[in-house]
Amino acid sequence: MTDEREGRISASGINRIALCAGSYNLESIMPRGESSPAAEMGTRIHEWIATGNGELTENEKEIASLCIHFHKEVIDVINAGDVTKVTTEKRMWYSDLYSGQIDRIDHIGDEIAIVSDYKTGRISQGTAESNLQLRAYAVLVKANFPKLKKIYVAIIQPMTDTPYTIAEYDEDSLHESNLEINTIIRNAYSPMAERTPSPEACKYCRARSVCIEAGAKVRELVKTEIGGILSLTDEQLTEYNKAADVAESVIEAIRAETRNRLKSGSQIQGWELRAGRNTRAIDNAEDAYSKIQDILDPAEFAKCCKVSVTSLEKAITETMQLKAKEGKEKLAELLGDVLITKQSEPVMSRVK
Repeated sequence: MTDEREGRISASGINRIALCAGSYNLESIMPRGESSPAAEMGTRIHEWIATGNGELTENEKEIASLCIHFHKEVIDVINAGDVTKVTTEKRMWYSDLYSGQIDRIDHIGDEIAIVSDYKTGRISQGTAESNLQLRAYAVLVKANFPKLKKIYVAIIQPMTDTPYTIAEYDEDSLHESNLEINTIIRNAYSPMAERTPSPEACKYCRARSVCIEAGAKVRELVKTEIGGILSLTDEQLTEYNKAADVAESVIEAIRAETRNRLKSGSQIQGWELRAGRNTRAIDNAEDAYSKIQDILDPAEFAKCCKVSVTSLEKAITETMQLKAKEGKEKLAELLGDVLITKQSEPVMSRVK
């Protein structure tokens, strides 16, 4: 398979190499391996959004539709003028230093562009303002379209609590970002680049299973007995939690490699592949109801369905030809106290 990145750094990995510059050199000697089901799903959704081609499951179609819906809302919120040109899924280069495949660029004349990046997972990627990948995209777009004076970047992540965030770059901030991104990337290309494992750096690093520094974190934890854990101070627990997250990343990589070898026919003592569990699902709710409407009336069928607030909001917006914000307000008005807000149990979250 041809590597469009040509072995160079891609903007999609810049968050990691900013945290651990040495991870690039170690990853470069690792085989690619199989992509994860989540990554494959994201690829299918991105292709469908860009071209309309490909087969998606109902869940994937829903995610894709929400990405399109929130992209329209981003354009409405920025309100910078009429879109004159659109570029989708194009890999751009900053000289031969690094590249990035950008999901969508909306050009508004020659001086304004809106860069959108779709994230299809359920884990928030933070804000557009703090995201280095989006900052690198802004620098790339400026380099390829030098007449631009203002670039907006947006993370569109419809499966999270914050479906999109937007940041704005003017010529001064683009210049500063250019210096920052170039420094990060040139440091990563250095043969002496240091490896500094951390939960964020190791999570998506393909080399974490062979990284000596990450392995040291695992050994540090293995030596700790349960009684010793109970005697740790709050301050010590902070450091041990960091080590635990790195260890979990290494363990995940070990499990993935074991699974891949079992699939290829290797015999790994103590492990085997078993058939996955079968689950049942309704492929199309409308078709399902048409087949049982003589038995269940609409109210009874509705009790069996889970309604997505975001999807309902999208349907109202499109049917009534409203702007995204107006559609949200209209749905709230129509549903009244039927639309409720629930808060889940508190969860542990790392303070960045």
